[in-house]
Amino acid sequence: MPDELRSRIDALYTAYRTGRFDFVLNSFHDEAEFISYAPTDVFPYLGRQHGKKAIAATMKKIHDAFETLTYHPVFMVVEGNDAGVIVMARLRQRATDRIIRLMVAHFIRFRDGRIVEMREFMDSFDAVQQVLGHEIDLAKP
Repeated sequence: MPDELRSRIDALYTAYRTGRFDFVLNSFHDEAEFISYAPTDVFPYLGRQHGKKAIAATMKKIHDAFETLTYHPVFMVVEGNDAGVIVMARLRQRATDRIIRLMVAHFIRFRDGRIVEMREFMDSFDAVQQVLGHEIDLAKP
């Protein structure tokens, strides 16, 4: 099972990177939870999403804001129906043409062959600075 699940996860990341969102969405349970621990002031389409319809809307908003240049797993651990994946992402921000590079960690839970929960963590401080196009001055009160 771990090798089979590993192959499926690789296929999901390839499909996401190439814009085959129907393939990716087909892997989610209708009542799946997607939770991204990211600052929603800067990334308002992230946060907590419940259900395939909300997840689809989130994927569309991300795609509208960013072109995916690279999005592939660099590390993966699979145990039973759970997986932890570290993803290297390189995106082009459509509004500014800036290239954004970040690492994202996903923790994915499967049930009956479908994703029922996906939690996402990123170095949001670095991501915010890249999206804003400048360093955040922490010395300011």
